[in-house]
Amino acid sequence: MRTSATTAIYCLLLICLPIGPARACTCFCLDTPAGPVFGSNLDLFIPGDGLVFVNRRGIAKESFPSQMGTTGKTAKWVSKYGSVTFNLAGREWAFGGMNEAGLVLGTMELVKSEFPERDERPALPIGPWAQYVLDTCGSVQEAIEVDSKVRIEDSAPPVHYLIADADGNCAAIEWLDGELVCYAGERLPVKAMSNMRYARALAALERGGPRWWWSNPGRSAERFAAAHARSEGYDAGGDTDVVRYAFETLTQVVAAPHTKWNIVYDIGKRAIWYRSVASPTVKHLSFRNLDFSSEAPVRMLNVNAAIEGDVERAFTDYDPEVNLRVFRTLCARYNVKLSEEEAVAVMRHIESFTRADAIH
Repeated sequence: MRTSATTAIYCLLLICLPIGPARACTCFCLDTPAGPVFGSNLDLFIPGDGLVFVNRRGIAKESFPSQMGTTGKTAKWVSKYGSVTFNLAGREWAFGGMNEAGLVLGTMELVKSEFPERDERPALPIGPWAQYVLDTCGSVQEAIEVDSKVRIEDSAPPVHYLIADADGNCAAIEWLDGELVCYAGERLPVKAMSNMRYARALAALERGGPRWWWSNPGRSAERFAAAHARSEGYDAGGDTDVVRYAFETLTQVVAAPHTKWNIVYDIGKRAIWYRSVASPTVKHLSFRNLDFSSEAPVRMLNVNAAIEGDVERAFTDYDPEVNLRVFRTLCARYNVKLSEEEAVAVMRHIESFTRADAIH
């Protein structure tokens, strides 16, 4: 499984596959009496194919040998929490999601990001890094502390994250000049993020707009300000349907012409609502009806499935062929030349993850 060929292919994928050209993503977090509600848009210039996964707790995982730190150690962990994730490149490549503890993570491109150089920490690329956070963290503070344990791997496109937890805490996490920059608590007066550095977006909001058009990718300053205005304008008494309010924010206020997915996480209820441009009817699922135990099979669902309403029964057992097809389709769209054998080798590493209590 851990051949030099597999390692070489995986290194190529670190550069080419984590998210794709997501130029205008937006995330925000609404505070409500019943708990936080988190909204996230995925915007792509290619079709928005992908899979929704039910990820199990109690699963032992490991990074590839190529991702060792200078001490020669890989990242090894056991998933503490089950989660539901939305993945562009197949299993373990999370774009965003929520875990059982109510931790939610959203990914956005940030061209100015600069990830750390190799050091003693084992590394993960951005998709598996996001899954690691959802696997192991139950609070925003724990998510912030991940950087001291696992180094995020340099990859393209560079990204930053908005993370929220069940207590209403929120953090904007970036890497600038190779160092972690985190905004939380009093340093995070606006619970929103787009495709500008958080400090720059906040400064633009305070002065009424961006200073220069070329420093405002995809009208990021306007989307940041609009998401903030919607959050500030939410009236728990008058706007009783907070999920609808969040969807209206995503689809009518901060959407881009190339928006592909709209996702609303009702953290208090541990429920997710989503739609895609390819399947615009709204779908929803509740954690109370999902089996996150290590004994359960991995479950998956096409994000663009032509269904609506409650989708829990539409999930199927993990299908390696479907997962591989999603993976290879993304490779083809980015002109990443992989043979069938090479692609299968990468998937086999991920599919080798097993129940921690079954390891002797």
